[in-house]
Amino acid sequence: MIVIFFALSQEIASIKSKVNILGKIRFGHAIFYHAEFCGFPVALVQTGMGQNVSSVLQHLSQKFRIQLIISSGFAGALQSGIDVGDIVIGKKVLYATEETFEKKALSNSSLPCETSISDEVPGFPNSYRFKVHYGLVATTNRILHLSSDKKLLGNNTSAIAVDMESFMIAEQAHILGIPFVVVRAISDRADENVDICENLVTREGKINVPAVVFYLLKKPYGILALNRLRKQAKSATSSLSAFLPDFITQIYNTLLK
Repeated sequence: MIVIFFALSQEIASIKSKVNILGKIRFGHAIFYHAEFCGFPVALVQTGMGQNVSSVLQHLSQKFRIQLIISSGFAGALQSGIDVGDIVIGKKVLYATEETFEKKALSNSSLPCETSISDEVPGFPNSYRFKVHYGLVATTNRILHLSSDKKLLGNNTSAIAVDMESFMIAEQAHILGIPFVVVRAISDRADENVDICENLVTREGKINVPAVVFYLLKKPYGILALNRLRKQAKSATSSLSAFLPDFITQIYNTLLK
């Protein structure tokens, strides 16, 4: 079985409509969908933004034979030339602390992704409207609102993208001895600010409507930032929706027979 982790409801929507849902289970803060795709067993897990996944993964590993774990969803670009809607494939994942923004991260603070999985991607038909990038993916415990912070993290680590979940998922996957890879779509470029607050999303990964209303009452001009974010998230969702089915099929046909 392939288990795919997402943080937000909009992220999981990229693949949810393309699979046959066999069952839905709540486990703590996470929602788990037992499903199949073209006859292949898959599990979709919605965890909420930046949440600890160790107990969720331990629970799933006791009930299913997990062959691959994918950290998916949105990510912010850390390098120029990576555009909204592009796909990033992680070669390694790094946890970025506040010290990481001040000096280069230690090489032993990163975890490797399964290279045999990511090496399959170049064999895909080159018909996507987006580009696919490979490199180090950083994980932080907060949204990087300022483009200056994103550029600083990119310069200090050479990471190509940032999220809030992948390192914790990778850490638990390595403990369990399960292959792991990052497949994410870019929702904001390195040169643009992200003018939103973390509390606009609930712990379960859904839009916090009262918080959004309060945010717009305080900052009416924020509607422009939210609208831009909505459009860019839609582009990222579209890319994942096109890429993930091909990726899952290729992995099952070549590596998980």
